[in-house]
Amino acid sequence: MKRMVGVLVALALALPVIALAEQTGGAQGAKSTEKTLNAQGTVTAVAPDSLSVKGKGGDWVFTIDKATVVTAKGATHKSLELKAEGKSTKLTDFVKVGDQVTVNYHDGATKHAANIRVTAPAK
Repeated sequence: MKRMVGVLVALALALPVIALAEQTGGAQGAKSTEKTLNAQGTVTAVAPDSLSVKGKGGDWVFTIDKATVVTAKGATHKSLELKAEGKSTKLTDFVKVGDQVTVNYHDGATKHAANIRVTAPAK
């Protein structure tokens, strides 16, 4: 009887965790199993929702969303300035045509940029 109560208590504690994992893991779970690819090159076009890069391996167009992380010199300072002014940040605040970048992306229906790192600013 004590075992049965212990099993029921453990099951009752585990069910909310399983339900939460199913709710949050649906979209995230798919991304975590996708292979992350890398591209390096020069930015040829930049918009708030896309980035075009030309490199030795080819030409790529990446989709950008709120989950995309951008790393660039001075980006933290600029983000804080914009936030203090009540403005939101966008890709064009940090990445410019001519910048050298490394992009980590997931390849699917579109190439989703997970991380963009500006390795050298435009000259």
